[in-house]
Amino acid sequence: MSRLGAAVLLAVLGVSAGVLLAMGGPSGVRRPEDRTAPPAPAPAETGAPASVAQPAGSAVGIIDMLAVLRAHRRWPDLEALLKKIDALQLRLANPPAPPPLPTVDVRRELEEEADRLSATYREELTALEDQAKRRLEAYANDVKAEQEAHLADRHKQVNTDLQRMVEAKRDELQRELEKFEVATMAEYRIPLLNLRLKADVVGINTEEEAKRLTDEADRLIKERDGKIRARAQALEQQLQEFQKARTAEAEAQFKALIASLEEEGNRLVREKEAELRAELESAAKERERLLNEAIEERRKLVVGGTEEQVRAAQERYARQLKAEGARLQAELQAVMEQRFRLEDSMVAEIKIEIASVAQERRVDVVLTRVVASVKTADLTQDVIARLRRQ
Repeated sequence: MSRLGAAVLLAVLGVSAGVLLAMGGPSGVRRPEDRTAPPAPAPAETGAPASVAQPAGSAVGIIDMLAVLRAHRRWPDLEALLKKIDALQLRLANPPAPPPLPTVDVRRELEEEADRLSATYREELTALEDQAKRRLEAYANDVKAEQEAHLADRHKQVNTDLQRMVEAKRDELQRELEKFEVATMAEYRIPLLNLRLKADVVGINTEEEAKRLTDEADRLIKERDGKIRARAQALEQQLQEFQKARTAEAEAQFKALIASLEEEGNRLVREKEAELRAELESAAKERERLLNEAIEERRKLVVGGTEEQVRAAQERYARQLKAEGARLQAELQAVMEQRFRLEDSMVAEIKIEIASVAQERRVDVVLTRVVASVKTADLTQDVIARLRRQ
């Protein structure tokens, strides 16, 4: 991690939305060519407190870049690459010793050489298998996350459509109920008016006759209200059945979508697994070929006996060592490039999250070293939390 650019500067220029981040150089990491002349340490690195000129009233935040990088979801991948680089550099710095001249037991020496080379290649294959497992797991997680996001969007859309259909149906049934209520009120209005006119015009002579007219009016009112109430209940039942049917349809569609996405996800993971397995098989065959060639070269060396054979074997060894060194250098270069791309990607994502947190916390300047005489806000955990939500 000492090679990662850990200095982060975030400054707000003019408005709060304009944020500038600088992380130890344009790319955020120091390339091998940059290490030939390491830069002079910053004030905070020499022990003297740094001072920053800032506008009056500006807010300052600090970031623990090491903690943020270690919290990044792709830190295990970067750490694995760093370990692989160290292993390759160690192998380059410690080439295998020249094979000894045959003495007594040639077969035993060949077997020992084969065991040594086999152990080396097995270690390489084990490392490739572990890397393939991590790649497959990361790929499966990406597929799962994408499908879950799609399901969430679809679920939200289905609920919205269902609610809109139910509301439209409720409005339709409400209009129907209102229309029925108006018609029913009109139907009973004349009989009720006749009873009232009879009481007003003809007159009521006895208490018994008055009670009879009142009971008849109550009966009509109850009958009218009963019809309206029954119609309302029937329409409510119709609405509930409509809602239940539409809900069942939506659930069936959603379950079918889940099954389809699950099948698609499994297919993608199986294809990726087959691809990685093919790569491992190819690597195993290549190492088996190298092992056979190395054993054959070794056999030719030990079965010699003359100085010419020894010199020829030594020349072959030199060529083999050079070829192996070139192969390791090429592999190291490829891994270094992969590491730099990964570092650049991680740093770019961290820059974005730092900018977002700084804007949310209204911080104008973000530093990665302690600043003297300035009250600072530690944004580390906020940035880590945002990274873990990705």
